[in-house]
Amino acid sequence: MRIPLPEFLQKLGVSIELSPYETFPWSCSDAMTGKTCSAEVRMNPDGDELEAEIQIILDQPEPGQPAVQQMVWFKGIKAVQDKWDMTQLRIKREDWVNKVYAWDEKACNLFRACVVEIEQGRIPDFDALIEREMHDKEKSGGYRGAGGGKSPKIRPQQLLDMKKGQGF
Repeated sequence: MRIPLPEFLQKLGVSIELSPYETFPWSCSDAMTGKTCSAEVRMNPDGDELEAEIQIILDQPEPGQPAVQQMVWFKGIKAVQDKWDMTQLRIKREDWVNKVYAWDEKACNLFRACVVEIEQGRIPDFDALIEREMHDKEKSGGYRGAGGGKSPKIRPQQLLDMKKGQGF
């Protein structure tokens, strides 16, 4: 991905450029389900790493279920000059690095989609958002295939008139 920090933060929904020790939080609660969803982007003390995380906190978890569930977590580092790159990604505690094409771009899209839901006061539907944002339909570089969609039309008379220098 390797993009400047302001662009990286913008992709995540952060409206300011973070400094060392700074965080940018979001939160919403649903009293009916007893869930709170919190999201946060935070910068480390040296200003060369950032983490983003989304958690669900349950008021009354089921027996054997943790009260806090980490839904999305990733780490970005200052890679080359002023360019930043994502190095780690976990979604629902599962490693997603290189699991799908453009995983880092898609992770930013997933995080931003969740933030939009939280800003609107809704607990994100993580399964639906993961399905929508982390799909693996692209094969490489955003191209759907090599070449056009239609075969050229060749009329028989074109083949017969090749002696006249007209060709196809």
